[in-house]
Amino acid sequence: MRTTWARRGHTPILTAPASHKKTSMAGWCCYRTGHTPRLRYNLRPGGHFTAADFPDLLRRLHRHLDAPVVLVWDNLTGHARDKGVLAFLDDNADWLTVYRLPGYAPELNPVEGLWGLLKDGPLGNLVARVLDEVTTAARRALRRTQYRPDLLLAFLAGAGLALD
Repeated sequence: MRTTWARRGHTPILTAPASHKKTSMAGWCCYRTGHTPRLRYNLRPGGHFTAADFPDLLRRLHRHLDAPVVLVWDNLTGHARDKGVLAFLDDNADWLTVYRLPGYAPELNPVEGLWGLLKDGPLGNLVARVLDEVTTAARRALRRTQYRPDLLLAFLAGAGLALD
């Protein structure tokens, strides 16, 4: 739920230039026993991520973490059912383990806590004049969250998961 201030009885109206452009975000909350949780993300201003992008994103995540990756993944059609993505998952099973969530179960995915935090916080009432303002606000909020391991652990706990 978003809130804003207005005189009693006057519904606030926020106007913004009409635009169908968006900034797409892909993110991973990364947990490892004995280590500080980490947040990794990628932004794509003016476009969206496609199934063809996910193998490269996962390779970069693996290189950055320098460790095997256990991926808790929703069943979004765009990346969980694509033949190329499925082949990539099979070909990289030596470092990539995937646990698939039910079709729509955001409460089971720790990264959904991150998206909720952004939507209810810094991006909730943002009225941007240009796409760069949205991208900058998102990047700033994500960067701040990267330095909050307590929040990253709260996302894990909120999904009912624990490091064991």
